[in-house]
Amino acid sequence: MMHTILKFTAQPIWAFFVLTIILIFNTYSVVDSKESDDKFKYDIEKRYFIDDQINLEYDIKSLGLKIAKLDFEVNFGEAQYFSNATVQTQGIGDLFSNSIWTFSARGILRKNDIQPKFYNNHIETKKGVGHVSIVYRNGKHNILARPEIKENKLIRLYERLDAQTIDPISSMIEMSMYHSKDICTGEWEVTDGRRIFSIQFEQIVEQNICTAKFTPLVGFSDKEMKKYEDNPLPLFMLQLMKITIKDEFIFLIPISINASEGISGSIDLVNLSINGESIVF
Repeated sequence: MMHTILKFTAQPIWAFFVLTIILIFNTYSVVDSKESDDKFKYDIEKRYFIDDQINLEYDIKSLGLKIAKLDFEVNFGEAQYFSNATVQTQGIGDLFSNSIWTFSARGILRKNDIQPKFYNNHIETKKGVGHVSIVYRNGKHNILARPEIKENKLIRLYERLDAQTIDPISSMIEMSMYHSKDICTGEWEVTDGRRIFSIQFEQIVEQNICTAKFTPLVGFSDKEMKKYEDNPLPLFMLQLMKITIKDEFIFLIPISINASEGISGSIDLVNLSINGESIVF
């Protein structure tokens, strides 16, 4: 097994900082704006040979203090993926929130992209409990949410969704495995079953880094939209590590995500293992 650290930041799995914000705010989904021919592909036969497990553990910090941890696991086998993620407050984060978010997804590895079959998230906070599940069938999203989504919001959500818009977990896996060869470009739309937002990536050549921009699109309240318009989230900067499994399958793993300005926050990889073997990075 080979692994190489890339000294720039980029698009795939994204913006884990953005992803964590996505998970924490209960949002996310993707639509690839680039042609599939510009992506790394896996032959139909070869995808069956990916039978590995990847485990990632991240510390989420604010002002240098740990406020939460993020655990992410994905298992591959017979051209399928099964994944779970958990975000749980810790340290001073417990004083303000004492919350836990759990996510799961499963689907199929295709030649050019991923076909999710099911997505689920469950959130427990001091304010209560929330749940969303998405069943993908015939190119459609079948959404069940508790509390229920108001009818007018649900109509607007379905009007914007299409077959390419997938959940946060599946889109993370897709962007890690089927990334564009020019990994620091492109714009994605993402849904968690309640809202849709976009993430746009750009490379700052002179600094040799990549940035990610978050923009809310559908499912946000008028108050939330006004807030984002008046005070847009800062750009997020990503640093990735490239790992190669079976000397062939290239994955891009985020090792650090930071806000470019304003809030002082970071998400840092603290543990990485493949098939139970720890990887030094």
